[in-house]
Amino acid sequence: MDLEVSAELRHGPAKDWIQQVAETSSLLGGLTAIINPGVYRAGMECVKKIQSNPELIAKGEDLLQILRYWTSPYTTVSLISNRNSPLHRDNGGGYASMDLLISVGEYKDGWFQVPGLGYNVFYNSGTAIAIAGRVVVHGARAEGERLVWAQYLKENILGELDVHEPDWIQIADLL
Repeated sequence: MDLEVSAELRHGPAKDWIQQVAETSSLLGGLTAIINPGVYRAGMECVKKIQSNPELIAKGEDLLQILRYWTSPYTTVSLISNRNSPLHRDNGGGYASMDLLISVGEYKDGWFQVPGLGYNVFYNSGTAIAIAGRVVVHGARAEGERLVWAQYLKENILGELDVHEPDWIQIADLL
């Protein structure tokens, strides 16, 4: 296996941060279960496989301790600080998987753009956006202090753990 615990989780304050956001992460996981059940199921399958087989993950000395507080169905978290994002596609998540973006901070004039779909929406603090970031061109801008908590299912982790990538969401999945 080529999976390993990230350096950020092995050293430094990231372990404490995961514990501090566990309740919020659970709430966001519940949101994901509602808006994209396939992503939720695939992510939870990954987490369960890692919990029951920690030896699959390299550099995992603290893995079980980390997993005690990992309440997210997503396999990957990125924190993006004070960055305006030009129009782009993401490359880490799966094609059919919806990424979850949460924006927080003291900022103004926040906008999230999805030009291919004709959307340019307010992106105020506390906004949650689910988007197929690998497929849909998107970008964001704001003035002031902003942090984006981006969560997604990393395609290579799904493959390494032999977890089927979720199918495209259908309206019937939500009914």
